[in-house]
Amino acid sequence: MKRRTVLVITGSLAIALALVVGLGASDGDESAAPELAAQSPSSSPAGQARAEASPPALAGQDETDPPAALPNSLEGSQPDGAVSAEGGHLVISIELRRLFDYFLSATGEEPLATIRARIVATLRKRLPPTAVDEAIVILDRYLAYRDIVRDFPPVTDVNSQLDRLHDLRIKIFAPEVATAFFAAEEAGQHLALARRDVMLDHSLPPEERARRLAELDEREPAESRAARATAIAPIEQMKREDAMRAAGASDRDIELQRTAALGAETAARLAELDRARAAWQARLDEFRTQRAALLADATLDAAERQRRIDDLLERSFSPPERLRVEALDRIAAQAGSP
Repeated sequence: MKRRTVLVITGSLAIALALVVGLGASDGDESAAPELAAQSPSSSPAGQARAEASPPALAGQDETDPPAALPNSLEGSQPDGAVSAEGGHLVISIELRRLFDYFLSATGEEPLATIRARIVATLRKRLPPTAVDEAIVILDRYLAYRDIVRDFPPVTDVNSQLDRLHDLRIKIFAPEVATAFFAAEEAGQHLALARRDVMLDHSLPPEERARRLAELDEREPAESRAARATAIAPIEQMKREDAMRAAGASDRDIELQRTAALGAETAARLAELDRARAAWQARLDEFRTQRAALLADATLDAAERQRRIDDLLERSFSPPERLRVEALDRIAAQAGSP
């Protein structure tokens, strides 16, 4: 088992090193990283992926069987990504990246070798053998890509960073894969930057700003527009509720508005969240009241006072909750709150 893990890690490192060498070459120098040079596509949907040679460190390696128990963050969920094959070959689409990202979201909870084994096992269940091999080539390039991106230095020029990411993707992946995995994301990012530039251009009259923003909205793909609307929906709902409460709305009024706007199931979940937040705030307020009494007790010396506060904190909250309390205290102190 240990040998298999080492092989997986070594393989990823080998790809990463090869990619770094390739990135160091000029755009016209394909000899610096021949294993990454674009290949001629075949007639199948996965022509580019099949044509690329699998790195020697990964070719034919043993596959580890992943543990049956899922990490906590994935427990009770189903893998994203409706991966499929056509004519025995992999269909290249964003669904493949979604499958990868589903398992990679558990990074930090379990070793990368285990995550890779889970992805490979899922691919073997869903795809024919040839398509599995094609998907594994892309998987290992995706893991190497993530390693390189993680080491990118921070920059202030976001446009340059996006260009750099685009160039990296073109070097690592076949064009068909790079387009499927990243084209929509890149388009959305460039549109977001264009919106930012319009909003920050104080020389624009309000009418011109509104016109330019409307033009950008027209350029946004429907799927991306729907995703953005979904992402900001909770914020918009909170604004509506705050306005309703400021106007004297009751909890029942809020519940009815939520149900009309979001549906009964979502409204019920939000109501439960409200109850959990209220219970948490009550516990936090009680702790702070008792802590304030200890701080004001002149009969205690500093050491005893701190001991009792620490004991109160330990009795009142679980370890993760104590970290949250300490963070809230720091925020309050920075804001000048008592």
